[in-house]
Amino acid sequence: MIKRDLLLIPGSNQLSIINTNEYKLVRKIDVLNSSCITGVCLFNKNMLLTGDYAEIIRQWQIEGDNLILISKKEKTHDNDINVLLNMGNRFIASGSDDSTIRI
Repeated sequence: MIKRDLLLIPGSNQLSIINTNEYKLVRKIDVLNSSCITGVCLFNKNMLLTGDYAEIIRQWQIEGDNLILISKKEKTHDNDINVLLNMGNRFIASGSDDSTIRI
């Protein structure tokens, strides 16, 4: 959940936002060259991170029912990113198929 009534669903080269009160698709956001987005992590109430099979971590600003791409960091791992975890104190851990965890 990215907001009280908004559910983010990662997918293949896209993110979908669903309004859970109205049971409808609010928005599809194309994320070119991401392959499969598998890791999603809320950083704070206005920001989230996604990780994907293209080894890219993207930072998104949450604005209402939309996401705005702020930045991306490429080649963060040597294989697919499977998980992102907010560890608190401004630390994020990312796990990958390359058998590494990076903070």
